Amino acid sequence: MAFQQILGPSSGSSSSSGFQYMNSPFGDTTYTKVFVGGLAWETQSETMRRYFEQFGEIVEAVVITDKNTGRSKGYGF
Repeated sequence: MAFQQILGPSSGSSSSSGFQYMNSPFGDTTYTKVFVGGLAWETQSETMRRYFEQFGEIVEAVVITDKNTGRSKGYGF
């Protein structure tokens, strides 16, 4: 995935060099992405999405998996 360079002021930026990289197709997720830990190994992304939809609109739900085994690592975003 390509990185998009966004120029902005140094203060409040996620990068000390005065710009930030946004590699998400959803734009800057600094204040909207939530870490979800302690997931059961069998939790799938769609299951997590359906659960969290009761709290509001979900743009993306991803359970992180091991690249070699495909098994969940027990957390997601």
